[in-house]
Amino acid sequence: MRPEGPVSSTSSSPAAGSPFGSAGWTPRLVLSLIAILCLVEAVAFAYVGTTTALPQIIEHFQTTQAGWLLTAYALVGAASAPLFGKLADLYGKRRLVLVSLGLAVVGDALAAIAPAFWVMVLGQVLHGFISACMFLGYSLMRDVYPKKLVPFSASLSITGAGILSIGAPFLIGYLIDHFGFRSVYVFDLCWVVVMGAVIVLTTPESPLRRPARVDIVGAVLLAAGLTSILLGVSKGQEWGWGSGRIIGLFVLGLVLLGVYVFFALRIREPILNLRLLVRRTILFAVLTGGVAYGLNPLNQTLLALMAQTPRQLGGTYGLGYSASRYALITGPLALASVLCAVAVGLLIQRTGGRIMMYIGLGLSTVGAAFLTFQHDTFGGLLTGALILGAGTGFALAAMPNLIIVGSPAAEQGSMSSAGELSAGLIGAATPIIAFAIMTPSAMSPLPGVLIYSDSGVTTSLVVSACIALGTLLIGALFLRARGREGTEEREFTPVQEGAAPA
Repeated sequence: MRPEGPVSSTSSSPAAGSPFGSAGWTPRLVLSLIAILCLVEAVAFAYVGTTTALPQIIEHFQTTQAGWLLTAYALVGAASAPLFGKLADLYGKRRLVLVSLGLAVVGDALAAIAPAFWVMVLGQVLHGFISACMFLGYSLMRDVYPKKLVPFSASLSITGAGILSIGAPFLIGYLIDHFGFRSVYVFDLCWVVVMGAVIVLTTPESPLRRPARVDIVGAVLLAAGLTSILLGVSKGQEWGWGSGRIIGLFVLGLVLLGVYVFFALRIREPILNLRLLVRRTILFAVLTGGVAYGLNPLNQTLLALMAQTPRQLGGTYGLGYSASRYALITGPLALASVLCAVAVGLLIQRTGGRIMMYIGLGLSTVGAAFLTFQHDTFGGLLTGALILGAGTGFALAAMPNLIIVGSPAAEQGSMSSAGELSAGLIGAATPIIAFAIMTPSAMSPLPGVLIYSDSGVTTSLVVSACIALGTLLIGALFLRARGREGTEEREFTPVQEGAAPA
């Protein structure tokens, strides 16, 4: 087990031997950063498109299980993250990025032509593998970028390329309104193919490798345990929370996860290093960042419902906006997120990542609480969306920096995947929880039309605010950094512990 002392090494830093050298910004480095930021946009684009198109998808397929589209995407991203992280440490981070892009292309193709709802869900399952790019992107940056540029670049890597994030909601709205919801997946397919080519041309492979075996059994146990628990959460309302099937799924999931923990603590190279994970800096980043990221599906789903539901059908809420007009809310949300991420990148070396994470979770709490009382006007929804966007920007930009300074280079892919695992797990559960809360009070005023009640939407917002506030308090009271570890959170010392050049 690695001690929680200073992060240091007598080896040369990855940055020093990188293709970019130790200089500042160069044209090639700028192109590389743009490529990775665009790759992050590919991760987010189909997800945002799906949340925006949910009303149209629900109407087209006549389904009450629309939450599975978001859940399948997030679940696969969470369950596959440890395996992709370990494989990245073994075979190269850029190589695994390209593998995930290839799987996403197949998923987009299925979603674009899906004749039935289950085919569309399958497409989202395959597209979920692209989530690995979120953590592999900033992990790759640590390996190949000059040390002094890593904090700023990593902060931007989570929230995207600014103008693309802001413009995406308007583009998604235009596509849905003029060409239908399937056009979102066609566009995303083209985008992913182009991004794959850009990554190959601009971004070098990580020079670090960690010679070790892949814990396939551990990966299966972890993925099966998570899937079992999330399936129980999804079907709880339909099958009954006290039914034998639901209880059996929960028990099975906990048993599988327990078996994984038992063996992971006894083998040399587990798929996810639990001993390193419990280090306070990493655990704080994984928990708080996972919650901040995982609440996005819940909040954006609720925003889409509140903005696009017709007032005459929604009763006391609903603006009846088209997908294009809804971008007037999601566009400013993305702008707030990006601007706050840039601020984190500029300030984090002086303030440390924890303060930025606290600010982010605090704003997420305030934003959800505000929308609980003000969600029946454009001004109310816009204000709440801006607060939520700012909170997301602060929290998500702090997360990769905390993980980078808290884990050795040889475990960078694996520990980064822990953040993705946390974010994916929470992100998979939150839409299911929201629909489980809203479905019992849903109404069907017209054939094929399903409207969720104001009370269900409000209760879901309260749950979102409570989760953010509870996580903030846990981090502040129980996961505070101590001694040298607190100093490390302001330092970006590259390490090469246990790693070998490719």
